[in-house]
Amino acid sequence: MTDAISERDAWLALAGIEGVGIGLLGRFVRRFGSARAALEVAAGPDGDRALRRLLDTAPHHLSLLTAGRVRAVAMDPGALERQLSEIGAWAATPLDPDYPPRLRELDPPPLAIYGLGPLEAVAEPRSVAVVGTRHPTPGGRALSAAVARRLTEANAVVVSGLAVGIDGAAHAATLDAGGRTVAVIGGGFEHPGPRAHDRLRRAILDGGGAIVSEHAPSVVPTKGTFPRRNRIISVLTLGTVVVEAPVRSGALITARHALEQGRRLLVAPGRPGEPAAAGCLALLRETPARPLVGLDELIVDLGLDGDPSPHDPASRLGYDAALSLLGPVERSVAQALHAGPATHDGLIAATGLSAPVVAGALTLLGLRGWTQPIGAMQLPMGPLLAAPTTARGRSGVVR
Repeated sequence: MTDAISERDAWLALAGIEGVGIGLLGRFVRRFGSARAALEVAAGPDGDRALRRLLDTAPHHLSLLTAGRVRAVAMDPGALERQLSEIGAWAATPLDPDYPPRLRELDPPPLAIYGLGPLEAVAEPRSVAVVGTRHPTPGGRALSAAVARRLTEANAVVVSGLAVGIDGAAHAATLDAGGRTVAVIGGGFEHPGPRAHDRLRRAILDGGGAIVSEHAPSVVPTKGTFPRRNRIISVLTLGTVVVEAPVRSGALITARHALEQGRRLLVAPGRPGEPAAAGCLALLRETPARPLVGLDELIVDLGLDGDPSPHDPASRLGYDAALSLLGPVERSVAQALHAGPATHDGLIAATGLSAPVVAGALTLLGLRGWTQPIGAMQLPMGPLLAAPTTARGRSGVVR
């Protein structure tokens, strides 16, 4: 493995392996000190044995197939990024300053997000999800298009799932109105969705929008990946609009995610007795969702008549300025986290501080929004992801 690989690149390489989730990545960091160190061990002469020992003691007893995949990636950790480069795609991890901020609200956030088109479209604060059934009525399709056009007039980005039906109508109407739209898909880019939407996918990118996934390009979508992608659709937005949804619609999963995430939820009531309206009526009866009563009212109810996400000046704080605001204990822990993700024990070893003192410092940094727990790890956030303005080296991995 090349010595030039960074902690971020090692994280991305591991995150792209089928069978590696937050639990296993945390075990790598806890056992080897960092993602980069884990790949170094896996690529070494004793890599097979070290990985088997680690996997055999995992609570979920992962298979040796996963160990083989980790070792293969360790021998060529840049393969995924080359694959992404060949198709013109990007990847963002929680270790990147431009990782979409709203994704950090998920627990845990995606280990990586992959995209085609501008990353800025994915992070746009004025974004609204429009979702519904794959088998809409003509009226439902027309309402989806009308909602998307009105959102575009309000300078909002329309987010949906690129499925046939309500999703496709929302994407297409947004483009027809000259707006931008983001599609969140349930598999990798090699399996981008229904063939009927080949032209729509190209139009989304040509129109300045984006197609994103939490799955590496070769991942095949399954019945399990689509419900997971719905939580991303809802969290990327300030609110979700459900147009039509029968009782077993995936749109209901998106709606419930939106409520759990504290997002606004608007639902087209529909007519009692119509199958396509059954799920919508259940949402209105059983949840705090609000009815969609008009297109102008839609804009007001979503807060799009003002600025829904004013920028916090603190978010532009640089690394050196941030350190200057901290006491010596918090500064020591912050400097250790600046080197990359670390476990609680890793921070104790790196700083020489006691466990209670480190825990207290992490609490204070967390209140500032400068660190985030993910599984067994603490990740740097905000100014701790920024490069120092003075010329000094990073301290290396935290062990």
